[in-house]
Amino acid sequence: MNTFKKYEMSPATWATLQAKIQQTDDEGNKSYVGCAVHEIGQICHAYDEEGNCTDLSTKWAVDILWYTEPVADFTPYEVWPDPCGVHTFAGCESEYLKGYCEKFPDSPFCVIPDAEE
Repeated sequence: MNTFKKYEMSPATWATLQAKIQQTDDEGNKSYVGCAVHEIGQICHAYDEEGNCTDLSTKWAVDILWYTEPVADFTPYEVWPDPCGVHTFAGCESEYLKGYCEKFPDSPFCVIPDAEE
């Protein structure tokens, strides 16, 4: 079963944690093990009228689609932007929403509409 998680951390912390989920082949090429990773980088939280970023996060955002149990060292850096944030893995929106609604069951994103309304 796949698990879709979002994380934010300092670039130095990311470098440390990234090494825990990578392997290096005989030719020096790195690849991820047990997951797919999308590095978002620094997220802009606000823009001015001209579209310039006025509130750039100092943290590094990373989305990980875990094919195995998520590595516990990542848990303190988990974040929960309103579904699905600025990135999603194609077809995995419901996987993220499932975890989001377990954490925030009263969120309007988690209300199932009444068929009679």
